[in-house]
Amino acid sequence: MRGGAVYTTEPVADRLQPSPQEDQLAEDYASLLGTVSRIDEAVREGAWHGVRDELDQLISAAEDMWSTLSDPDPDYSGEDPESDPRRTPVNADPATVRQLVAAYAEPGTVTRALYPPSVITDPHLRAAVAGVAGPEDPLAPAEEQPVSLR
Repeated sequence: MRGGAVYTTEPVADRLQPSPQEDQLAEDYASLLGTVSRIDEAVREGAWHGVRDELDQLISAAEDMWSTLSDPDPDYSGEDPESDPRRTPVNADPATVRQLVAAYAEPGTVTRALYPPSVITDPHLRAAVAGVAGPEDPLAPAEEQPVSLR
C-alpha cells in the first residue's frame, strides 16, 4: 500500500476489533476495488494488455470474496456442500467492514473515493488513515489531560 494507507492490520484490529469474517470481507472487498482502480488507470492510459491482466485479477478477487461469503460449515459431511443447511452464516457488521475498507484503501483509488477516512468513527484511526499530523504514533491512545475546574 502507498502512503496514507494503514500498513499493518494490527493497529486497525486493536481499534475496531473485527471478527475474522469482517476482516476477511474487508480485505477481499478492498482488493476487489483496488483492482477496479488499476483497471481504470490502465484504460485511461490505453494500456490494454494491463487491462486484460487486471481483469484476471478482478476475477480472482471476486472469487475470493465469493468464497468468504459462501464458506460451508466445516463440520458438514454431506456430499453436496451447496445443499448444506448449516452453511456458515455471514455475521459481519457492515459498519465495521466499511471502516476496515477505509483503513485499507490506498489514496487516489476508487476504494478511497467510496470509503474515505471520514467513515471511520475512531478519531485516532481516522487521523492515521487520513495522514493528519498528530502525535508521534497516531494510533497510540491519546493522553488524557487533567481538567481544570477554576
